Amino acid sequence: MPVSTPTATPLLEPVVSIDRGWKVVLYNDDVTPAELVVLGLQKAAGLSLEVADMVMQEAHSQGQATVRRGLSLEDAERMCMSLKKHTRLDGVCPGVDCEPQRDDP
Repeated sequence: MPVSTPTATPLLEPVVSIDRGWKVVLYNDDVTPAELVVLGLQKAAGLSLEVADMVMQEAHSQGQATVRRGLSLEDAERMCMSLKKHTRLDGVCPGVDCEPQRDDP
């Protein structure tokens, strides 16, 4: 009869999932006038003129820019809808999206 020897069970570290919230991303569309985007960012996201202009410039030069981060899903969706409303041209819907916040800067 084989003899069984006890084996040590390794202790597992608990997996901790940190909810970093949601972010609102603005995409460059080369159609919406810069002034309209800046105004929409001020109204929808409550950004100052200077910050709204910086976000617009980043989206224009880099293709996208984070408007706000660390939001609840509901707040991010509300901000996306408001940005679309305030920056919409006839027949053109601006590029705005909500994404889960990751470890990116």
